[in-house]
Amino acid sequence: MRKALALVLALAMTLALAACGSSAPEAPANTPAPESAAPSAADDAAPAPSEDAGKTIKIGVSTDTATTVFRKVELMGLYSAAEAAGNVEIIELCADDDTTTQYTQFKSLIDQGVDVIVCCAIDQDAILTAYDYAQAAGVPVINYDRKVEHENVFFTAMYDSYSDAKQLAEYLLSVDDGEEHTIFLTVGSLADPNGIARREGFQETIAASGHTNLKVVEIMTDWDVDKALTNMQNALQVYTPWAVANVSAHMDGSCYQALEEAGLKIKRGEEGHVYYTSLSGEPPAVAYMEEGYTDKIFVIPADTAGGAIFDAAVKLVNGETLESDTFYMPTFGVGPDELEAKSDEIWTVKYADMLG
Repeated sequence: MRKALALVLALAMTLALAACGSSAPEAPANTPAPESAAPSAADDAAPAPSEDAGKTIKIGVSTDTATTVFRKVELMGLYSAAEAAGNVEIIELCADDDTTTQYTQFKSLIDQGVDVIVCCAIDQDAILTAYDYAQAAGVPVINYDRKVEHENVFFTAMYDSYSDAKQLAEYLLSVDDGEEHTIFLTVGSLADPNGIARREGFQETIAASGHTNLKVVEIMTDWDVDKALTNMQNALQVYTPWAVANVSAHMDGSCYQALEEAGLKIKRGEEGHVYYTSLSGEPPAVAYMEEGYTDKIFVIPADTAGGAIFDAAVKLVNGETLESDTFYMPTFGVGPDELEAKSDEIWTVKYADMLG
C-alpha cells in the first residue's frame, strides 16, 4: 500500500516539476471588506464564493527551488488531495532561487487565472511586490515553509524554527559535562525568516542556560552545501568542536566531510567523538545516525503540510472561514535507539522508495 501511494504521489509531483524551469490580513481587493478590524486571517473576510460551485479550482504554486527533496515532500498532500477532489488544477512554477523570476512567475500564474497562490518565498522582503500584485488582482496568498508578513496572506503552513533550534540547544545542554567546550552552529540564509529564527532560537537558549562554559562559533551557509563545507573547513583550522548543531540536515554531508578531513568523524561512544545533532530529518540525517555518528535528529514532518494547504486553499476560494491562519508542522526528536520505533513517523523512511 505504501509503495502504491508513493507511486501516485511521485507521478503527481513529476507532472508539477515539469513546469518548474502576521499582521491581520484583509480581504483581497475583489471582495467586500470586513466591517471591523479582525485579529487574524482566520476571522477576516475570505474571497467571495464562486457562482459556479462545480467549477475547477486553480491553485498556483510558486516555489523557491527544485533542489531540495524537503520542499517536494511539503507539497505531497496538496497534490494527492487535489487528485482525490477531481476538480482542482495545480499549476506549479519554480523560481530556481531567483527573486526576479519569482515575481514574474506570480504575474504568469495570475494571468493563467489561478484562484489562489501558494508560495515559498525566496526572500521575505523581495517577495512583497509580488504579494502586492496578487492583492491588486484579488488573488489571496498562502505561505508555505516560510512566513512572510503581508495583509494578503491568509494562511501559512510552516514550522516553528525558533522552537526547533531551541530543541537542538536543549539536547546539547543535556549532555554538557561542565568543561569548556566549543559548539559549531550552522546558520542559514539571513534573508530567510527560518534562517534568522533558528539562529536566534539556538543562541538565545544557550545564552539563557547559564552554561557559560559553552562557546558558540557560527558557520555561515546561506543554506548552500558548498559554503557550509568551506566555512566549516576554515573554522576547523582555528577550533576543535565539542559538538555540531546543524540547522538543516541537507548540509550533514558537508559537515561530516569537514569533520572527516580534520580527523574528527568518530562514532558515538568512541574517544574523541564530536556530538552531532541536526534538524529537518532530510535523507542524510537518518543515514548518519544508522552508521553510528549522529547523536540526535529532530524531524520536521514535512508530509503533514500539504493537506493543510489544500484545505485552506479550497476554503478561501469558496469564501469559507478558516479555523486558523497557521499550521505548524510538529517537530519531534529521534535518538539512535528510537529509529525503528519511530520509522513510520519519519518521512524519509516512510517514502524511501519514492525518494530513492
